[in-house]
Order: sequence, then structure tokens, then C-alpha cells
Amino acid sequence: MSLKHRLRTLLCCVVLEAGVLFGVPMRPEQIRELMQMLNKPKIAQTGPEQTAHGDNPDADDAAAR
Repeated sequence: MSLKHRLRTLLCCVVLEAGVLFGVPMRPEQIRELMQMLNKPKIAQTGPEQTAHGDNPDADDAAAR
């Protein structure tokens, strides 16, 4: 588990604990949904011009010649 992931999880738990200490109501379903959102993989979106030639940016120059 990466350090960034651990720190993010720790921060989330600290915020939830602060809410408990101050009496903020939060249903268990909301907590479960929040934790599931944090565990979802992130999907990176790329534009079509970036995927046409992969990692070779010089391919556009070669195709134009």
C-alpha cells in the first residue's frame, strides 16, 4: 500500500472521528459509501490525439512527410 493511499485513508478517518466528537450525525451507509468511493480505481481519460501513436510523439511528423 502506497504512502499516499495510507495518508488519504488516515485523513478520512480523522475527519470522521472529528465529526463523531462534535456530534455530527452520519449513517453507517454513508460511511460505507464514502469508504467504497475511496477504494475505487481511478480511470485516466486521454484524448484521441494522444492514443493515435502511443508514446511516440514523432510519429505525427513522420506521417506528415
